[in-house]
Formats: sequence, C-alpha cells, structure tokens
Amino acid sequence: MTGSTALQQGDVVWAELPKRQPPGQEQHGRRPVVVVGLPQLHQQLPHRLVVVVPLTRTNLRGPLCPSLQAGAGGLPAESTALVHQVTAVDERRIVGSLGRLAGTEFEPIRQGLLKLFS
Repeated sequence: MTGSTALQQGDVVWAELPKRQPPGQEQHGRRPVVVVGLPQLHQQLPHRLVVVVPLTRTNLRGPLCPSLQAGAGGLPAESTALVHQVTAVDERRIVGSLGRLAGTEFEPIRQGLLKLFS
C-alpha cells in the first residue's frame, strides 16, 4: 500500500502481523485486519502507524468478537473481528486491500472498542 493517508476507518486490508517473543495467543502472519484508527490524522507523529483489529475464521461470540459475513469489505469467508487484540502496526505492514466495511458492518467493531476501553 502507499501511504496510510489513503486508508480510512473501516478498510479491510491484508497485514503482516509480527510473531511476538515469547509466543502467545496473539494473531500473527499475513491476515486480514480492519483499520480502526489512524493516529497521524490527529497528531504529528514520527512514525506512521495504523491501528487495526485482526480477523479470524474461528467462530467466536460476544461483544468483543463481532462476526462479519463473507463478502463484507471484500472478505472471502465469514470472519470474526478480534476486538480484544486491537494493535498498532507500522503502515509498511499493510500489504494489500480487500475493501471497506459498510457503516452497519463496522458498528459492532466500534461498539466493541468502546466496551473494551470503558
């Protein structure tokens, strides 16, 4: 992808998520993520970061794990947003675009973030 300024909240993109040491339960590798924040739009920062929520095909339920239907935002399969694993990644880790969630598709993720940080 070029710059993160082209990205918008609700975009579904491919990201290379780093494997952490020691290994844990965090998502890693190339996977779809939903863009939930672009910090540099609000403050001049030395690094261009993108705040994302990773997606999985594992069927989980609850307010921090909203489901997305196949086709939403260009997703090839039904997916679960792992709101509890929200993370910041360098924009260079964004390696492709799938599409953008409609407002009604993004809303459960937004609500999950509000619940997580309240």
